[in-house]
Amino acid sequence: MEQTYSEPKKKSAMEAVMVSGLVIAVLVYAVCAAVTGDPKWFMGGVSMPNPEQIVIRVDGVETVLTPNMNGYEIMVEAVKKSLGSFSNSAPIPMGLSDETIEQYKHRFTVVELYFDKPVDFHLPFNDMDPTALMIPIRGRHAGKGWVFRGGENGKWHPGPLTMTNPQPIFQALMTLGYIESAEVVCEGPGC
Repeated sequence: MEQTYSEPKKKSAMEAVMVSGLVIAVLVYAVCAAVTGDPKWFMGGVSMPNPEQIVIRVDGVETVLTPNMNGYEIMVEAVKKSLGSFSNSAPIPMGLSDETIEQYKHRFTVVELYFDKPVDFHLPFNDMDPTALMIPIRGRHAGKGWVFRGGENGKWHPGPLTMTNPQPIFQALMTLGYIESAEVVCEGPGC
């Protein structure tokens, strides 16, 4: 019986590059998923449950919308459309002062949404599991498409996100009679 000797196949350089690239890609994905706490961080957009309540504040007058109330579904649909994409992939480095929050409550127009489960923004940073969102409509920080994320005890996280298209929210507010036009009025510092 004759033994044959065969040379082991040499791996090509291309195979090594491909394996290395795959390992690096998996590591980048795993690190980002661990840091953000979101395995879907690369998808963009948002997974948003329907809010328990929507608070619309206009010059100190507060309206609370809950499921099955007139206007609730219109606002939910508009907010989901507007939150469908963002023009920034990292939070803007600024926060809300106590003075600004008081002005939002008594002087300006804002939309606040409150959830029983966290909203999941699929972006490459930790979104801090917000259970509240605030969108300035008129007044300080209005007209920028900013969405402030909040949590328990009425605390608002620094670093708003920027909606690509906030117009559906303005249109819904006009349709429901909360504002007269989609023209944005920004007042005070931060405009």
